[in-house]
Amino acid sequence: MNQEIRLIGGSKVFVCDEGFTIIDDGGVAFNTQNEQNFIIEIGKYKDLKQKYPNALFYEDAIILPSFVNAHIHFEFGNNISSFEYGGFDRWLGSVMKKREDVLSNISECVKLGVDEQLQSGVGSVGAISSYGNDMQILANSPLRVIYFNEAIGSTPSAIDFLYSDFLNRYNASKELQSNKFIPAIAIHSPYSVHKVLAKKVLQISKADNVKTSVHFLESKFEREWLESSNGWFKSFYEEVLGIKSPKPLYNITEFLEMFEGLDTLFVHCLFASGSDLDFISKNGHIISCPRSNRLLNNAYIDFSLLASRNLHPIFATDGKSSNNNLNMLDELRSALFGYFSVDIDELSKILILGSTLYPARALGLECGTLQMGKLADISVFQCPQIDKSSQSPLQFLLHSQKVKTLYINGKDIIK
Repeated sequence: MNQEIRLIGGSKVFVCDEGFTIIDDGGVAFNTQNEQNFIIEIGKYKDLKQKYPNALFYEDAIILPSFVNAHIHFEFGNNISSFEYGGFDRWLGSVMKKREDVLSNISECVKLGVDEQLQSGVGSVGAISSYGNDMQILANSPLRVIYFNEAIGSTPSAIDFLYSDFLNRYNASKELQSNKFIPAIAIHSPYSVHKVLAKKVLQISKADNVKTSVHFLESKFEREWLESSNGWFKSFYEEVLGIKSPKPLYNITEFLEMFEGLDTLFVHCLFASGSDLDFISKNGHIISCPRSNRLLNNAYIDFSLLASRNLHPIFATDGKSSNNNLNMLDELRSALFGYFSVDIDELSKILILGSTLYPARALGLECGTLQMGKLADISVFQCPQIDKSSQSPLQFLLHSQKVKTLYINGKDIIK
């Protein structure tokens, strides 16, 4: 088997380990011709070049692992201004009214969404799919995809149909499974999935040992509904869904307990309590989507609460249903300016690790850090005068734009 090795170097190499190691004039050597290609060695470029002559050095550039966008809805890529922002209630109401138009003819917007990921340095995604219409495109794309087939629906009489539809999508994704396309399972939320449906779907998660994702306590209305059976969701069920005398499908504890032992990605969690976070810290990870959270709830996840439970924030773009684009760098820059009370140098590292090392771990991927034996998923960004900076993580977020070169599985994707 051809073991051709490529060496690339740059002014700064962000290893993206927990200590945020930075190598000046560093290099990364990796395989390029195998079915799965791995990093062989990292270090100083001049030293590695003596061993690996197939080499290229990028001046004024930063090399780091490709980003991992752990929560993205490609299916809503047609939305521009159909949905309302400024409150979760306004947004969900507008989604219910206008989603059919947004969800029609999505092939082109999914392809554009894939390209936007690649151009912003994303190599891996956690794709949430409610309908399966993005499945084939994502399976054929250059991206490394964890494909979350989502269960959604709360009408008791429709459970059999909803479960059958879910199974059809899940089994179809299993037919497409590869080293780069991995089926997974998502539960939409506590307010939108019937208990019987959720339990049946999560039994499959346990049996097949696949990754699980769920939107959880994204809004204050959700918490109010689950705790008191009252508030905005009560009127939503009555007036929009036509349900008489509606009641919550679970309380918060009952819902969380279904995920015990599943290593779940809990998304948003803006209104999670300390006890909720205690459970999550033992059974999963927290995904934060800063721009979506700002637009729908005018809130950001509290880093100090997460740190007290040894939870590392993971950052993702969500979908265009609650964002203006799917650009990962734009997402991180938004958070850089949103978290004004956090030391800016420390915040820069939190944001980069929260889009490389920690989401890769959460998704069970052997990437997200430039270390020997990890997958060769590597990005190169031009960053003028970066060799002069004493704040290279911050300057990277401020000045880097479109990726210059992107390797996924050791293959150069951006030509």
